[in-house]
Amino acid sequence: MSNIEAPLPAFRSASVLLMSYQLHSKHPLAPVIRATARAQVHAAIACCQSVDNGHAIHSVRKHGKKLRALLRLIRYANTTTDTLYHTENARYRSINAALSACRENASLHLALHEQLSAQDFPHTAAHLKSRLENGHTERLLALAEKSLQQALLKIDGWHFQDASWEDIEVGYCKSYRRAFKAMGHAFALGTDARFHTLRKRVKDQWYQSRLLEEHYPETIGSRTHGLQRLASALGDWRDLRLLCHHLARHGDETPELAGEQQTLQEHAATRLEQLRDEIVQRCRQLFPRGHWSFT
Repeated sequence: MSNIEAPLPAFRSASVLLMSYQLHSKHPLAPVIRATARAQVHAAIACCQSVDNGHAIHSVRKHGKKLRALLRLIRYANTTTDTLYHTENARYRSINAALSACRENASLHLALHEQLSAQDFPHTAAHLKSRLENGHTERLLALAEKSLQQALLKIDGWHFQDASWEDIEVGYCKSYRRAFKAMGHAFALGTDARFHTLRKRVKDQWYQSRLLEEHYPETIGSRTHGLQRLASALGDWRDLRLLCHHLARHGDETPELAGEQQTLQEHAATRLEQLRDEIVQRCRQLFPRGHWSFT
Protein backbone atom coordinates (compact mmCIF):
# COMPACT_ATOMS: atom_id res chain seq x y z
CA MET A 1 0.00 0.00 0.00
CA SER A 2 1.45 3.37 -1.00
CA ASN A 3 1.37 6.54 1.06
CA ILE A 4 -1.46 7.80 -1.16
CA GLU A 5 -4.27 5.51 -0.11
CA ALA A 6 -7.83 5.16 -1.32
CA PRO A 7 -10.47 6.53 1.06
CA LEU A 8 -12.18 4.08 3.34
CA PRO A 9 -15.15 2.65 1.38
CA ALA A 10 -18.61 3.57 2.64
CA PHE A 11 -17.14 5.46 5.56
CA ARG A 12 -20.46 6.67 6.92
CA SER A 13 -21.75 3.14 7.35
CA ALA A 14 -18.36 1.88 8.50
CA SER A 15 -18.08 4.57 11.18
CA VAL A 16 -20.57 2.74 13.39
CA LEU A 17 -18.39 -0.36 13.24
CA LEU A 18 -15.22 1.61 13.90
CA MET A 19 -16.67 3.07 17.07
CA SER A 20 -16.70 -0.50 18.41
CA TYR A 21 -12.89 -0.27 18.58
CA GLN A 22 -12.07 -3.02 16.10
CA LEU A 23 -9.86 -3.19 13.02
CA HIS A 24 -12.19 -4.61 10.39
CA SER A 25 -10.48 -6.66 7.74
CA LYS A 26 -12.95 -5.75 4.97
CA HIS A 27 -11.30 -2.33 4.64
CA PRO A 28 -7.71 -1.27 3.84
CA LEU A 29 -5.63 -1.39 6.99
CA ALA A 30 -4.09 2.09 7.12
CA PRO A 31 -7.35 4.07 6.65
CA VAL A 32 -9.06 1.88 9.24
CA ILE A 33 -6.31 2.56 11.76
CA ARG A 34 -6.62 6.31 11.20
CA ALA A 35 -10.41 6.19 11.41
CA THR A 36 -10.23 4.18 14.64
CA ALA A 37 -7.79 6.69 16.10
CA ARG A 38 -10.03 9.61 15.12
CA ALA A 39 -13.01 7.95 16.76
CA GLN A 40 -11.10 7.62 20.02
CA VAL A 41 -9.97 11.25 19.97
CA HIS A 42 -13.49 12.47 19.18
CA ALA A 43 -14.83 10.36 22.06
CA ALA A 44 -12.18 11.79 24.43
CA ILE A 45 -13.07 15.36 23.38
CA ALA A 46 -16.74 14.65 24.07
CA CYS A 47 -15.78 13.39 27.54
CA CYS A 48 -13.92 16.65 28.23
CA GLN A 49 -17.23 18.45 27.72
CA SER A 50 -19.15 16.18 30.11
CA VAL A 51 -20.84 17.60 33.20
CA ASP A 52 -19.67 14.59 35.22
CA ASN A 53 -16.06 15.61 35.78
CA GLY A 54 -15.07 12.55 37.80
CA HIS A 55 -16.24 10.15 35.12
CA ALA A 56 -14.82 12.39 32.39
CA ILE A 57 -11.28 12.18 33.77
CA HIS A 58 -11.43 8.38 33.76
CA SER A 59 -12.92 8.23 30.27
CA VAL A 60 -10.46 10.66 28.67
CA ARG A 61 -7.56 8.65 30.06
CA LYS A 62 -9.16 5.40 28.88
CA HIS A 63 -9.43 6.66 25.31
CA GLY A 64 -5.81 7.79 25.47
CA LYS A 65 -4.70 4.35 26.57
CA LYS A 66 -6.68 2.74 23.75
CA LEU A 67 -4.95 5.02 21.26
CA ARG A 68 -1.53 4.09 22.64
CA ALA A 69 -2.38 0.37 22.44
CA LEU A 70 -3.36 0.88 18.79
CA LEU A 71 -0.07 2.61 18.04
CA ARG A 72 1.91 -0.19 19.69
CA LEU A 73 0.32 -2.73 17.36
CA ILE A 74 1.66 -1.05 14.24
CA ARG A 75 4.93 0.19 15.74
CA TYR A 76 7.20 -2.55 14.42
CA ALA A 77 6.26 -2.40 10.73
CA ASN A 78 9.19 -0.14 9.74
CA THR A 79 11.23 2.85 10.86
CA THR A 80 8.45 5.27 9.87
CA THR A 81 5.89 3.57 12.10
CA ASP A 82 8.40 3.32 14.94
CA THR A 83 9.03 7.08 14.74
CA LEU A 84 5.29 7.70 14.56
CA TYR A 85 4.79 5.57 17.66
CA HIS A 86 7.36 7.45 19.71
CA THR A 87 5.94 10.85 18.74
CA GLU A 88 2.26 10.08 19.16
CA ASN A 89 2.66 7.84 22.20
CA ALA A 90 4.43 10.69 23.98
CA ARG A 91 1.61 13.05 22.99
CA TYR A 92 -1.19 10.94 24.49
CA ARG A 93 0.90 9.91 27.49
CA SER A 94 1.41 13.61 28.28
CA ILE A 95 -2.33 14.32 28.04
CA ASN A 96 -3.10 11.44 30.39
CA ALA A 97 -0.35 12.38 32.83
CA ALA A 98 -1.81 15.86 33.25
CA LEU A 99 -5.05 14.25 34.46
CA SER A 100 -3.46 11.58 36.65
CA ALA A 101 -3.70 13.37 40.02
CA CYS A 102 -7.45 13.89 39.64
CA ARG A 103 -7.83 10.31 38.49
CA GLU A 104 -6.01 9.01 41.57
CA ASN A 105 -8.38 10.91 43.86
CA ALA A 106 -11.33 9.39 42.05
CA SER A 107 -9.75 5.93 42.29
CA LEU A 108 -9.42 6.19 46.07
CA HIS A 109 -13.05 7.23 46.36
CA LEU A 110 -14.26 4.40 44.11
CA ALA A 111 -12.11 1.80 45.87
CA LEU A 112 -13.84 2.53 49.16
CA HIS A 113 -17.34 2.65 47.67
CA GLU A 114 -17.08 -0.34 45.34
CA GLN A 115 -14.88 -2.70 47.35
CA LEU A 116 -15.18 -1.95 51.07
CA SER A 117 -18.77 -0.79 51.79
CA ALA A 118 -18.36 2.95 52.27
CA GLN A 119 -21.38 3.16 54.59
CA ASP A 120 -19.34 1.31 57.21
CA PHE A 121 -16.64 4.03 57.13
CA PRO A 122 -18.47 7.38 56.90
CA HIS A 123 -15.57 9.55 58.08
CA THR A 124 -13.17 7.99 55.58
CA ALA A 125 -15.78 8.39 52.85
CA ALA A 126 -16.21 12.09 53.68
CA HIS A 127 -12.43 12.59 53.72
CA LEU A 128 -12.04 11.02 50.26
CA LYS A 129 -15.00 12.91 48.82
CA SER A 130 -13.47 16.20 49.93
CA ARG A 131 -10.41 15.41 47.82
CA LEU A 132 -12.56 15.14 44.71
CA GLU A 133 -13.95 18.64 45.06
CA ASN A 134 -10.69 20.55 44.60
CA GLY A 135 -11.82 22.93 41.85
CA HIS A 136 -9.06 21.97 39.38
CA THR A 137 -10.87 19.33 37.32
CA GLU A 138 -12.68 21.63 34.90
CA ARG A 139 -9.48 23.53 34.12
CA LEU A 140 -7.55 20.32 33.48
CA LEU A 141 -10.29 18.98 31.21
CA ALA A 142 -10.27 22.24 29.22
CA LEU A 143 -6.52 21.93 28.73
CA ALA A 144 -6.89 18.27 27.73
CA GLU A 145 -9.56 19.17 25.19
CA LYS A 146 -7.27 21.76 23.61
CA SER A 147 -4.46 19.22 23.34
CA LEU A 148 -6.80 16.61 21.87
CA GLN A 149 -8.06 19.03 19.24
CA GLN A 150 -4.45 19.59 18.19
CA ALA A 151 -3.76 15.85 18.23
CA LEU A 152 -6.75 15.21 15.97
CA LEU A 153 -5.18 17.32 13.22
CA LYS A 154 -2.06 15.13 13.25
CA ILE A 155 -3.85 11.86 12.46
CA ASP A 156 -4.26 12.68 8.76
CA GLY A 157 -0.46 12.68 8.57
CA TRP A 158 -0.11 9.14 9.90
CA HIS A 159 1.50 7.08 7.12
CA PHE A 160 2.35 3.39 7.33
CA GLN A 161 4.38 2.54 4.20
CA ASP A 162 3.08 -0.91 3.23
CA ALA A 163 2.19 -1.95 6.79
CA SER A 164 0.29 -5.24 6.77
CA TRP A 165 -1.64 -7.60 9.00
CA GLU A 166 1.60 -9.55 9.40
CA ASP A 167 3.12 -6.44 11.01
CA ILE A 168 0.10 -6.24 13.30
CA GLU A 169 0.75 -9.86 14.32
CA VAL A 170 4.35 -8.94 15.22
CA GLY A 171 3.06 -6.12 17.39
CA TYR A 172 0.60 -8.39 19.17
CA CYS A 173 3.24 -11.07 19.80
CA LYS A 174 5.59 -8.49 21.30
CA SER A 175 2.76 -7.20 23.50
CA TYR A 176 2.08 -10.74 24.70
CA ARG A 177 5.75 -11.29 25.59
CA ARG A 178 5.87 -8.01 27.51
CA ALA A 179 2.82 -9.07 29.52
CA PHE A 180 4.28 -12.53 30.16
CA LYS A 181 7.55 -11.00 31.38
CA ALA A 182 5.68 -8.51 33.58
CA MET A 183 3.68 -11.38 35.07
CA GLY A 184 6.86 -13.20 36.05
CA HIS A 185 8.32 -10.11 37.71
CA ALA A 186 5.08 -9.31 39.55
CA PHE A 187 4.70 -12.81 40.99
CA ALA A 188 8.40 -13.11 41.87
CA LEU A 189 8.80 -9.72 43.56
CA GLY A 190 5.23 -8.92 44.63
CA THR A 191 5.78 -5.14 44.70
CA ASP A 192 3.15 -2.54 43.90
CA ALA A 193 5.30 -1.18 41.08
CA ARG A 194 5.59 -4.60 39.41
CA PHE A 195 1.86 -5.24 39.69
CA HIS A 196 1.17 -1.81 38.23
CA THR A 197 3.39 -2.68 35.26
CA LEU A 198 1.55 -5.99 34.87
CA ARG A 199 -1.73 -4.09 34.86
CA LYS A 200 -0.53 -1.82 32.04
CA ARG A 201 0.70 -4.76 29.96
CA VAL A 202 -2.53 -6.71 30.46
CA LYS A 203 -4.61 -3.67 29.56
CA ASP A 204 -2.61 -3.33 26.33
CA GLN A 205 -3.32 -6.97 25.54
CA TRP A 206 -7.02 -6.49 26.27
CA TYR A 207 -7.33 -3.41 24.06
CA GLN A 208 -5.30 -4.98 21.27
CA SER A 209 -7.37 -8.17 21.45
CA ARG A 210 -10.51 -6.07 21.04
CA LEU A 211 -8.96 -4.46 17.97
CA LEU A 212 -8.11 -7.83 16.41
CA GLU A 213 -10.89 -10.18 17.49
CA GLU A 214 -12.91 -9.69 14.28
CA HIS A 215 -9.91 -10.51 12.08
CA TYR A 216 -8.74 -13.41 14.28
CA PRO A 217 -11.95 -14.72 15.87
CA GLU A 218 -10.59 -18.14 16.88
CA THR A 219 -7.15 -17.22 18.22
CA ILE A 220 -7.81 -13.74 19.63
CA GLY A 221 -11.57 -13.63 20.11
CA SER A 222 -11.48 -16.28 22.80
CA ARG A 223 -9.06 -14.20 24.94
CA THR A 224 -10.85 -10.86 25.03
CA HIS A 225 -13.33 -11.47 27.85
CA GLY A 226 -10.74 -13.10 30.10
CA LEU A 227 -8.31 -10.23 29.55
CA GLN A 228 -11.04 -7.76 30.45
CA ARG A 229 -11.71 -9.57 33.72
CA LEU A 230 -7.99 -9.76 34.51
CA ALA A 231 -7.49 -6.05 33.77
CA SER A 232 -10.44 -5.25 36.03
CA ALA A 233 -9.02 -7.34 38.90
CA LEU A 234 -5.62 -5.70 38.53
CA GLY A 235 -7.25 -2.27 38.49
CA ASP A 236 -9.18 -3.04 41.67
CA TRP A 237 -6.01 -4.34 43.30
CA ARG A 238 -4.06 -1.20 42.43
CA ASP A 239 -6.83 1.17 43.55
CA LEU A 240 -7.16 -0.63 46.86
CA ARG A 241 -3.41 -0.57 47.43
CA LEU A 242 -3.41 3.17 46.70
CA LEU A 243 -6.21 3.61 49.23
CA CYS A 244 -4.27 1.69 51.89
CA HIS A 245 -1.14 3.77 51.28
CA HIS A 246 -3.12 7.02 51.38
CA LEU A 247 -4.80 6.11 54.67
CA ALA A 248 -1.49 5.03 56.18
CA ARG A 249 -0.32 8.62 55.62
CA HIS A 250 -3.54 10.52 56.38
CA GLY A 251 -5.76 8.17 58.35
CA ASP A 252 -4.97 9.72 61.73
CA GLU A 253 -5.69 13.33 60.78
CA THR A 254 -8.84 13.35 62.94
CA PRO A 255 -9.89 11.08 65.81
CA GLU A 256 -13.00 10.01 63.87
CA LEU A 257 -10.94 9.06 60.84
CA ALA A 258 -8.39 7.23 62.95
CA GLY A 259 -11.13 5.24 64.66
CA GLU A 260 -12.10 3.58 61.39
CA GLN A 261 -8.65 2.61 60.19
CA GLN A 262 -7.99 -0.74 61.83
CA THR A 263 -11.23 -2.32 60.66
CA LEU A 264 -10.89 -0.77 57.22
CA GLN A 265 -7.35 -2.07 56.78
CA GLU A 266 -8.46 -5.56 57.85
CA HIS A 267 -11.26 -5.55 55.27
CA ALA A 268 -8.85 -4.26 52.65
CA ALA A 269 -6.34 -7.03 53.39
CA THR A 270 -9.03 -9.69 52.92
CA ARG A 271 -10.15 -8.18 49.62
CA LEU A 272 -6.57 -7.84 48.37
CA GLU A 273 -5.95 -11.52 49.06
CA GLN A 274 -9.04 -12.45 47.07
CA LEU A 275 -7.94 -10.25 44.18
CA ARG A 276 -4.44 -11.68 44.16
CA ASP A 277 -5.79 -15.23 43.95
CA GLU A 278 -7.99 -14.22 41.00
CA ILE A 279 -5.11 -12.44 39.27
CA VAL A 280 -2.79 -15.45 39.58
CA GLN A 281 -5.44 -17.83 38.27
CA ARG A 282 -6.39 -15.69 35.29
CA CYS A 283 -2.77 -14.91 34.40
CA ARG A 284 -1.91 -18.58 34.26
CA GLN A 285 -4.87 -19.22 31.99
CA LEU A 286 -4.18 -16.31 29.63
CA PHE A 287 -0.36 -16.42 29.58
CA PRO A 288 0.48 -20.14 29.82
CA ARG A 289 3.68 -19.90 27.79
CA GLY A 290 6.33 -17.32 26.96
CA HIS A 291 5.43 -16.75 23.31
CA TRP A 292 2.20 -16.18 21.41
CA SER A 293 1.55 -17.93 18.10
CA PHE A 294 -1.22 -17.20 15.60
CA THR A 295 -0.96 -20.71 14.13
